[in-house]
Amino acid sequence: MTLANSLRIDTAIQPASYLRLLLYSGLTAVTVVLAWLASLLLWQYVLILIVTAAVTIYLTLSRPILLHLSQPPLSQRIDQHWQILLRTGRGDELWLAQLIAVSRYRWAISFEFNVIEPRLRSLSVTIFRDQVSPEQWRELNILARVY
Repeated sequence: MTLANSLRIDTAIQPASYLRLLLYSGLTAVTVVLAWLASLLLWQYVLILIVTAAVTIYLTLSRPILLHLSQPPLSQRIDQHWQILLRTGRGDELWLAQLIAVSRYRWAISFEFNVIEPRLRSLSVTIFRDQVSPEQWRELNILARVY
């Protein structure tokens, strides 16, 4: 659905992002170059490798993957009753949340939510430009400017 048809954001989001992969690859390359220039001992290189692998696995497996984002009906405030479809370790789950903040960048938009259901918690999700259509990217940018 588009903003013009429904007057609200209802966006499907691709789970994979080439921009995110490029960002993480760049950060990894910088870390490898810095470690190589540091002239460390072998055990220190192994320790760096283990810590890097553990952090990467943790970030990959622990964070829910955003699949869909729906704005509340027009009768509700813009920050209340957001529906967020996430892929978690327990399968796909629909969460209800309050929008706290939206930050707009050139290649990404970051959303901060307070989740109400299934349990109280804060949630931060980032949508990269290549995860949505150009029309949906325009709608999300409008929301970021207004909010």
